[in-house]
Amino acid sequence: MGPPRLLRGLIPRLLSVDAWLPCSSRLQLLLSHCHCRLTLRWPSCADAFKLLLALLLVSAALAEVRYIASSSMAPTLRPADRAVAEKITYFFRRPSIGDIVFFKVPTALQNYGVNKDVVFIKRILATPGDFIEVRQGQLIVNGVARKEHYTASHASYTMEAMRLPEGHVFVMGDNRNNSCDSRAWGPLPISNIIGRYMMSFTRSSIQ
Repeated sequence: MGPPRLLRGLIPRLLSVDAWLPCSSRLQLLLSHCHCRLTLRWPSCADAFKLLLALLLVSAALAEVRYIASSSMAPTLRPADRAVAEKITYFFRRPSIGDIVFFKVPTALQNYGVNKDVVFIKRILATPGDFIEVRQGQLIVNGVARKEHYTASHASYTMEAMRLPEGHVFVMGDNRNNSCDSRAWGPLPISNIIGRYMMSFTRSSIQ
C-alpha cells in the first residue's frame, strides 16, 4: 500500500536537491529565484549630522567636563584640573554626606552680582534635618565630631549650630581657609545641584 495522497505530494519536495543544501546555499538559491538584491544605504551628510548631534545631546545629558578655576577644593582638586560631573546618580538617590557636587550659585550670591550661570563645586557635609556646627575648626554633625582627612589644613573658624531645612544641604570647600561656601551664604537648595563629581584629570595627563 503506497503512501497517502498528501504524503505523495510532499515527498518529491523533501527529496529535491535544494532541500539538502547548506543554509547559505539555499539562501542564495532562494534569492536567485526571487530576483532579490540586498543593498546597503549609507546615510546622507544631513542624516550623519543629525546622528552626531543626537549622540552629543545624550552624552551632555549624562555627564560633562568642568574646569576647576580656584583652589577652594584643594588638595582634592587643584586649579586648572578638569573634573567630570555625572548627572545620573541623583535620579536614584538623594545627595549624601561626602558627595562632591557641582551646583548653580544660590540666590544669595546672585543678589551680590554673581552670574546665575556660574557653577561651583563643593563637598556635602550635612543633609536635610542634620545639626551642624564648627568648634575651633572641628566639624560636628549631629553631635559627632567628623574626621576629615581630605581638608587642606587645620581651619581656624567657628560656626554656631544650625539645623538644615528640608530640601537643603550644607556644603564647604576642602580648602576651608579659602572657600566661599555655606558658611557665608547658607544651606544650598538641592534643586541647584547639577551633577556629582566622578573623576578628574590634569591637562598634562592627556598630552
